[in-house]
Amino acid sequence: MSHRADDLSDVAAERTYALVVGVESYEVDDGWRLPGAAHDAQRFAAWLTGSGRVPPANLRLLLSPLPDTDLSRGRDLPKHQPATEQHVKQALFHDLPSRDGDLLWIYWAGHGFHDDGHLLLPYADATGPHTVHLNLEAALRWWGSTDVDRRRFRHQIVMTDACRVDRRRSPRLNFWSVDYGGGELTEGRGQFVLYAARPGEAARNEEERRAGLFTDKLLDALNGMTVGQGVRALTDVTRGLQADFDVLCAQQKAWQRPSYLIRGWDGSAVYGGDWTDSSGTAPLLDQQAWNDLAALTRGRDLPPCVHDAYRWAFQVCGCAAPPQDATPAGSLTEFVRDLDDRQGRPGKPLTLPFVRYLAAHTEDREWGARLDDWVDRTRERIGARPVAAAPERPPEPAHVHVQLAEAAEKDRYFVRVWLYQGTFSFEWESSDAVALSDARSELGERIGAVAAKDSARGTGRIEFHIPVELLDEEFEAWSMPFGPGRLPQEVGQFYEVVVRCPDARDGSTAKWREKWRSFEAHGEGQWESPTIDACHPIWLITEDEMPPNLAAFLRFADFPVGVLVQVGRERLPEALSAVVASGVPIALWHRSGPPKGPAGTGDLATALASPGGRSLDLRKLPRTLLKLRILAGASATEQGRRHPLALLWDDPNRRPRLQRLEVNPPHRTSPRTEAQ
Repeated sequence: MSHRADDLSDVAAERTYALVVGVESYEVDDGWRLPGAAHDAQRFAAWLTGSGRVPPANLRLLLSPLPDTDLSRGRDLPKHQPATEQHVKQALFHDLPSRDGDLLWIYWAGHGFHDDGHLLLPYADATGPHTVHLNLEAALRWWGSTDVDRRRFRHQIVMTDACRVDRRRSPRLNFWSVDYGGGELTEGRGQFVLYAARPGEAARNEEERRAGLFTDKLLDALNGMTVGQGVRALTDVTRGLQADFDVLCAQQKAWQRPSYLIRGWDGSAVYGGDWTDSSGTAPLLDQQAWNDLAALTRGRDLPPCVHDAYRWAFQVCGCAAPPQDATPAGSLTEFVRDLDDRQGRPGKPLTLPFVRYLAAHTEDREWGARLDDWVDRTRERIGARPVAAAPERPPEPAHVHVQLAEAAEKDRYFVRVWLYQGTFSFEWESSDAVALSDARSELGERIGAVAAKDSARGTGRIEFHIPVELLDEEFEAWSMPFGPGRLPQEVGQFYEVVVRCPDARDGSTAKWREKWRSFEAHGEGQWESPTIDACHPIWLITEDEMPPNLAAFLRFADFPVGVLVQVGRERLPEALSAVVASGVPIALWHRSGPPKGPAGTGDLATALASPGGRSLDLRKLPRTLLKLRILAGASATEQGRRHPLALLWDDPNRRPRLQRLEVNPPHRTSPRTEAQ
């Protein structure tokens, strides 16, 4: 069966059925008031029966308004019933499936919670101990199965003006497991799901206007359209909404970004494109491709560029990438299997550009050539179109790496310097162990000389590999000669300066690598306080919320990958020791403890968060700190300079092979250092 976007005249308004739900009042408690949700649902119903031309008899309207809400029945709207569990289930699983229709349209306004890829929508009769709810994804699975007559409802649209906050942030609610079952998935059906927010985000409700911001923008876009026109324009409408909310977020007038999912005719998830077009699918990998790929990827760690490759595959195939929390985790094979399941465009399987990108960006050029060969042979064999060349790797600024390794003699260190430009090149090492003060004066000259080399033009960062006990040393304040006059300048005023403790990771190496991979996938996200069920990539650790067994909390799961340590100087060593021992690769703190002053002065989360939200981009921290250090250096009060910021940035993949340093080592004419 083929039904393209341009021949949907058979999706007529009289063969369209709809369930419209708006819940303002819940039995949980008075704090669950949501003024406007019922009014929004009524407005959407008015569009369906107005310019949408859907017969009122085809509409199931379930509203639970607040007691003071005036919902005078609009023209051509049917009488509504309360949005209780009984009424929703009766309409959605018994009444509507029995109707002879082509299009099912569901609209829901109310509270919403995200749980492991599922949107949970509480009913009006939900309580704290028994939070009865609709599991939207489970319901859609049922609607895509043979439990609904194959000849009916081949187009299904869902729009939810609801938050997608993590349910674990509301422990007093008891969401029972819900599964509606269902038979085999049915070919010839398409589902388009439009969410008002991404997972973890709250949808804005303008209480004074009693309106949801998402519904306002949605109805502005659909205004004047018939149902058939709305179906054909759905992807364009959605992308317009996403663009509108990008602008609103930049203006701090919203904190949500709508997202959508298109579920294909065979039940697989397909992102982007004309959702009504089932004229063809991308060819799947054959067994030969899987066998060859298994041999190529066996024993290989995930390359640092794997998430960039994943996103680029959707871009080059003309598809919208899935939300961040829906990306795969694990081995390279699991990434390829995920993309093979999602397919892509006719003639453009997502798997091939993904592997092409890996081939172009791997530092192992021999392996890259073998990956390229796999792409070419597989493409010809399965009949795919030619695969575009991957974009070249942007030139990376040179990095200077400095190691201070403990010597047998107390408070003395062996020193070594490398330059990193795609690979590590050995530059210098001390012939004897030196005191820290001597290392400071010597390294200033050495770092300046390395950074000034013609081959090191564009040096952007200095990384200090140090023992844990040196974390309180202000490396960013060390001096180096700079400029024509070779005047001493603080390195933290001209370069990103980070510290690292790779030699202290022996007991947490696996966790260290695991958390760094999570950082590469989720470098941007919200912060939260320490919790055993962490679901955000960043933690804010304060004096009041620092558990005594912090290392155990930090180590327990993939999150957090980064911490903002906001404790006093007395507890700082304890917190940083827990960070290193647990494998957390990124930490930011004030060396002297957070400064006291106006609100926000010492609040790292507030200072670094995106405008109007709780989201931080960890990937920008080294650059952000350089900016803050420059501003602190120009401060008249020097408030920031009395409480300098330090950044632990420990990349397990960017590490020279650190060999034992010997006293009076033999002369080396061409020392070599390999990256681990």
